Amino acid sequence: MSVKNKGAAPRISKRTIKSRRERRMLMIARRLALSVIILAMLVVILAVLFMSFTKPEKMVTQKMEEIATDYYENYFYDRIKDYNNLDSYVENGFSRVTLRQLLLFDSERHADAASLLNQYCDAEKTYIRIYPEDPFSKKDYHIDYNYACTF
Repeated sequence: MSVKNKGAAPRISKRTIKSRRERRMLMIARRLALSVIILAMLVVILAVLFMSFTKPEKMVTQKMEEIATDYYENYFYDRIKDYNNLDSYVENGFSRVTLRQLLLFDSERHADAASLLNQYCDAEKTYIRIYPEDPFSKKDYHIDYNYACTF
């Protein structure tokens, strides 16, 4: 009759234990290095995106487009929609509208943008010209922008 020892653990050499520890440490070091690299890449990408969105030129042009769109669609169009001769404005457009006029229309609705726009642009020399397009609905137009700005 043979007796089996169920409670005894198999014998592991010191060399095997050392190599397991080394492998575990190596795996942790690899993961840590990979994490640091990914984090650094993320920081660089976010910095580049932040810089591209906060360029003065980008901010000014975006704000001008917002104000010009609001001006035509929510203010000017209501005053001209009943004109029968909008065809005559397709080629030459309406009179130019200066930055100053855009900032002052409708009880200075966009006065909060004045400090940014006036910081970089000449309020009298920066202007837009609106060209209506057939069928002359609120969304049928294009705008030409003339900037007199320094960035």
